[in-house]
Amino acid sequence: MASIKKTPSGSFQIRITSKLLPKACWATFDTYEQADSYARQLEGLLAQGVVPASLLTTNRRARETWSVPRCVAKYIRHNDVPLSDVKLLDTVVPTMQMLNTSGLTYDWA
Repeated sequence: MASIKKTPSGSFQIRITSKLLPKACWATFDTYEQADSYARQLEGLLAQGVVPASLLTTNRRARETWSVPRCVAKYIRHNDVPLSDVKLLDTVVPTMQMLNTSGLTYDWA
């Protein structure tokens, strides 16, 4: 089943759900006609029991976790950081050796 809604930016977003799909399918189009055409084509395929391969695979990459010292070193290497800030970071960073970027959250701050 497909539903089409207009987004605040003026584009049209479709949401297609089916028992054949691992999760709901979302797509955005510039015009209502494009969105409706795609939704009808996809619903037709699903009605025949055909699921496009692109909807079965996930394109998510594994998250890469960096250590805080690595982030700081890379930042210093690629930006003009005043010497006083570098000295401060050299003092503070050793206390964060075991902290990874995956542990940095709003609550942590």
